[in-house]
Amino acid sequence: MKNIILSIVLVAILSSLLHGAATRVAFIDPHATARGNAFVATADSPSAVFYNAAGLTQLEEFEVQAGFYAVELDYSYRGPNGSAEVDDRWQLIPHFFAAYNPPDSTLAVGIGVYMPFGLHTDWGQDSPFNAYATKTTLTYIKVHPVLAWQVTETLSVAAGPTFDRTDIELNRAFAPMPGASMGELRFDGNDNTVGYSLAARWQPTERHAFGVSYQAKTTATYTGTTSTPFGPSEPSSLRLVFPESIVVGYSFRPTPKWNLEVNVDWTNWDRVKTPVLRNAVSPDVPLPLEWESSFIWEVGATRYFDNGYRISAGYTFVENSVPDRTFNPAVPDSDRHFIGLGVGRRYDTFTWQITYQFTIAPERTVSGSNPAGPTDLSGTQTADGRYRNENQAVAFSLSARF
Repeated sequence: MKNIILSIVLVAILSSLLHGAATRVAFIDPHATARGNAFVATADSPSAVFYNAAGLTQLEEFEVQAGFYAVELDYSYRGPNGSAEVDDRWQLIPHFFAAYNPPDSTLAVGIGVYMPFGLHTDWGQDSPFNAYATKTTLTYIKVHPVLAWQVTETLSVAAGPTFDRTDIELNRAFAPMPGASMGELRFDGNDNTVGYSLAARWQPTERHAFGVSYQAKTTATYTGTTSTPFGPSEPSSLRLVFPESIVVGYSFRPTPKWNLEVNVDWTNWDRVKTPVLRNAVSPDVPLPLEWESSFIWEVGATRYFDNGYRISAGYTFVENSVPDRTFNPAVPDSDRHFIGLGVGRRYDTFTWQITYQFTIAPERTVSGSNPAGPTDLSGTQTADGRYRNENQAVAFSLSARF
């Protein structure tokens, strides 16, 4: 138990230092990532805490899993006012899961520490749209205990609360008056919030399984300070909604050696409207987002071998959620195609998995975007232009059974 607590604390510390690649981090477990993230109806590892906690009733006694998803970002921009590139680097997203299914019991418990949201983009202070954003960082850590109940031989359900810690840093160019030297307006804030999850898994036959998982929305009211080089810092706050999501999936096993699955994942981004940075002294700053709900389409397959090896491949299509009108380079969203390929092996007491993933993102042309707002004293900045996105990722996990 001491080792489990130490592992949870360690992952939480690492998560507070390392950042995800986009506002929604859908890829957590390397095996699921290799399968295109189509895992909600399979959910046969401790990471079921994230994908579908009802799957924990499939496990045997005590099992733990730790690993990471590491992504390299390469965003670039070309537009009427110049060009820019994101300061690309590998960004690490760790996770930890533990589950216990007592012998001859219809109940199973689990806990996870992971990052379902995250963001880190750094365009630099000299970009042609620096009045929108220069550097933006969001860290979101979720501690998620769950209880699963095997209602019948074929049906399991699960539920659990979430305890979330989130920190945010927003930076944009700012000058106190036309002609003045340029500085940065910076907001730093943090908050703790809570949510919950619901899940169910139904496997009427050995060949067919169905899964559904629901993650409730959470609301963070960040409290912190806004600062510029031209005066003292002042207390500020910012309220953000992190939307609910629901995933449904179907798994087909034509033989014990094959598992084919398809999932549909919907996120209610319509909840993200126009947050307002409220300052104690300075004028409030609206941040128009007005995002749109979108789907993630996932399909994958795994081939199991007699010697314990497994090979997985999958495809994921992520729909764009950010319209041109309110496009902000801090979140350079676009339609994206993900291809995953992974290999793993299961032994008597432990399992390892390694996965490679690459992204195909058609160039996005933004037009008709809203002007940058009050920090753009020139009144000429827009986010219009061409955005390119080239990413690749690797993931690894190790699990042990006791």
